[in-house]
Amino acid sequence: MSNAPKRPGNPALFWVSMLLTLAVLLPLLGSFVLYSGWREENRVLAAEKKQSGVPIDRPGPETDLTMLVTVARERPGFLLLRLGAPEAVLQICALPGESVMRSPSGPVELQESYRSAGPGRAAELVSETLDVAIDRYLAITPESLQRVWGQLEPPRVNLSSILSSQELGSLGIKDDPVISLRPQDAGELLERLDPGPARRARLEGAVWEAALRQQLDKLSETLPAGLRAESGSLLGNVTAADMFTLEKSLEWLAKQETRVEAEPVPGHYDRRTGRYEFEPESLAFIRERFAKPLERSRPQPPQSTTPDEE
Repeated sequence: MSNAPKRPGNPALFWVSMLLTLAVLLPLLGSFVLYSGWREENRVLAAEKKQSGVPIDRPGPETDLTMLVTVARERPGFLLLRLGAPEAVLQICALPGESVMRSPSGPVELQESYRSAGPGRAAELVSETLDVAIDRYLAITPESLQRVWGQLEPPRVNLSSILSSQELGSLGIKDDPVISLRPQDAGELLERLDPGPARRARLEGAVWEAALRQQLDKLSETLPAGLRAESGSLLGNVTAADMFTLEKSLEWLAKQETRVEAEPVPGHYDRRTGRYEFEPESLAFIRERFAKPLERSRPQPPQSTTPDEE
């Protein structure tokens, strides 16, 4: 058996092999790192792009509410109000108390139905007569309304398009028809003038339009809190959950280009009977402004025909 010493390996060959190995591995490793970074960047960009098209906290259909608000004074005022947060609209229609409602017992004035059976019955008859879905109803006294309105500035209302120059002169505001008038004070002005049912409704609607339009950015903080504080004096079916929905809806509307519109329902006043009668176009008027988006897309039921028409 030979005991001759082993010959040492060649160092140059070892380093050449290592360099060749690194020359192969380093580009592969670098490519892997770059590919991983590219994928992560694309994933983040895709996620951001996807999220950018998703509205955050957008109101749902539950915030599209139609209410009948009654100001419970000696001559009650009636306000049909649509709080349409999804479409960014506040629609206001003041209804004359002399409006004729359909009922099983025959025609009845809106104010008489309210006095005899309360705001729930009044809302039911308005719903049936004008074919509008009323989600909530509420009756509030002028005193409670004043406390609900709180420290908000009285809205500025232009009366020139509603009252005659003679009527403006009787109020001492002929030279400047723009006055500060809070919703709870509208009744006093109306009693002084007694302009008739149609113009009374126009004037009351104009006051509410100015109040909601000019104070929209503050209403989410004031209105729900005021209604909660006055809950013991209110009559209606508005719940605690509705107050939360109202608050969130008003917050949303304050951030949008919200349309605030006030128009009277077409009709005519019969001086002989002292009643305000709706006209054929009244139903189309209400449907255009108060129907929810899904309701507008539904086909209208065919009109009933008499035997002679068949």
